[in-house]
Formats: sequence, structure tokens, C-alpha cells
Amino acid sequence: MSTMPTNTTLGLIEAHDRHGALLARAPITHWPVTVGRALDCDLVLDDPFVAPRHLRIERAVDEPRTVQVEVLETRNGARLQRKRHAQGERFDWPGATPIDLGHTHITLRLADAPIADEQALPEFPWRTVGTTAALVVLVGAAAMASSWLESRDSSQYLKSLPSVLLMLLLVVSAWSGLWAVANKMFAGRLQFWRHVRIACTVYLASEGLRLVANLAAFSFSLEALSQFASVLGVLVLAWALYAHLTTVLPRRRAGLAWTVAAVVALGVPAWLGAQWLNRMRLTNEMYMSSLFPPSLRVAPAAPVDQLLQDAEALRAKLDRRLKDDGLADEDE
Repeated sequence: MSTMPTNTTLGLIEAHDRHGALLARAPITHWPVTVGRALDCDLVLDDPFVAPRHLRIERAVDEPRTVQVEVLETRNGARLQRKRHAQGERFDWPGATPIDLGHTHITLRLADAPIADEQALPEFPWRTVGTTAALVVLVGAAAMASSWLESRDSSQYLKSLPSVLLMLLLVVSAWSGLWAVANKMFAGRLQFWRHVRIACTVYLASEGLRLVANLAAFSFSLEALSQFASVLGVLVLAWALYAHLTTVLPRRRAGLAWTVAAVVALGVPAWLGAQWLNRMRLTNEMYMSSLFPPSLRVAPAAPVDQLLQDAEALRAKLDRRLKDDGLADEDE
């Protein structure tokens, strides 16, 4: 099964950590090759979860394209494409796929394996820079528009505008910076501007979704759209969390998707239930508070009698709420 030792390099075996950083490298000049923590191994690893002699790797003479791996005396075994191989098992190893040993990934490159073409040096990412700048400008414009709608007069708006923009800049920078630090810890790269783009996209999506929900509620008399717009906002935030997490851990997309979905599926009903227990309703809003120009109204106008009845019903709800709050204060 093995050949005599030669001075010819038959391949290269490398060890990487979970972030892709190179830990060890050894040229292959003979078969078999051993991997482990023992100093007489061909590839020596510094991983406490790896056995002294963990693997033996051989290449058959009669089948030169086949590389076989034997798991030696180890309690943790080896993983290839999420399949665990225990002590004493043998399996074929396609060199392009890493094998997981403890917290270490090892890869194999054979001398007769085809070499990928040379890649061109990356050019300055004008498109990415332009996208980032456009998103930042749009976020600033949206914040300015929201502040203008909430201000009472132009002087108040001009006074509050610098603080609004500065606060928005600090929040986006701090949020993206924290994710960038996590990205550096787990993936080895900051990716700060990618997290900035995600944060800006989420802000714009949240504001746009709120505007569309309120406008549709006003135009078609669908108050539920306005009252439950916060639930739709939770879905946008869940997508943001997933986008940030997959940037930090790109190899865990499926698991992260299921985790975020489970948090939303459990968190939203719990939040609605808490609203019902505290306020005897599922939302914070008792009525639709966003008004738009009458020309945008599509639903027919309600009769005056119905408007008065709805107002009386709303007044009755407010009276009961005030009464309940008064009883609660007396109990305290």
C-alpha cells in the first residue's frame, strides 16, 4: 500500500483553525503520513482534543487518485462532511474537503492535482463604496424627514437637526462596530462597512414599512395594519440579526436561520400575550394616529352616526382604563 521514502514532494498537508488561519504545514515526501500531537508525526498539531497519533493517511499505488484515511487511537474520531468516523474506521478522503480533528481542520493538496488559474488583483470597490455612501445618505434623509414631521415649527427643527444626525451616526457606528469586533474574533476580518450597509438597510426598511403600513391603514380603513406594524418591524429586525450573524459565521447559515426563526416564533406570541395581560389588547395603539392628505383616501367615508358610535366606544375604553389605573393606585 505504501511506497519507499523519496525526496520528491508528493503533496502538502495543512492545518487551520476554525477561522481559517494557518496553524501548521508539512510537505509529503512519503506515504503513509501520520497526523497527531506526537513529535514523531509527519504533521504535528497543538490541539488538546487531538490524540498523539490521530490519523494515518495513505495513497494506494494501484489507485493513485484514492487517498485513504485510518482513524487511530482517539476518543474524538474525525469528521468529514459532517460524518463522524470513530477509532479503527477507514474512509476515502477527497483532498479538497477538510477533515475536522478536535478544533482543527486539515486539508490535503496532492502534487498532481490541478492548480486553479491565477486570480486578478482586486480593484478598488467603487460599486461597494457607492452603495455604502448612498445608503448613508438615504438614512440621513429619512432621519431628517422624520424629525421634520415631528417638529412643531421650523426653528425647532433646525435646532434639533444636528443632534438627530449626530445621534444617528453614533448609533449606526457603535452598532456596526460591535458586529465588526465579533466578525474579527470569529472570522478574522472586520467587515465594518458590510455591517454598516446592513444597519442602514434595516433602518430604511423599517421606516418604509412603517410608512406603507400607516398609509395603507389610512387609505383603506385597515387599522390593524397600523396597530400591528411593530410586528412587521420585528420581522425586519430578525432579518437584520440573521444578516449580521451570517456575516460573522458564514458557514452556519442553516443553523442561524432556524435559530432566528425559532426566536421570532416564540418571542412574538409572548410579546403579544404580555400586551394583552397588561393592557387587555394586543397592541400599544388604541387608534390610528397617522393622518395623510384626504386625497389619498380610498375607502368610503364613514357615516356621521357610525363615527359618533366609534368615538363613544373609544371613550368608554378610555374611561375603563382610567378606572382600572385608579384602582391599581389605590391598591398600592
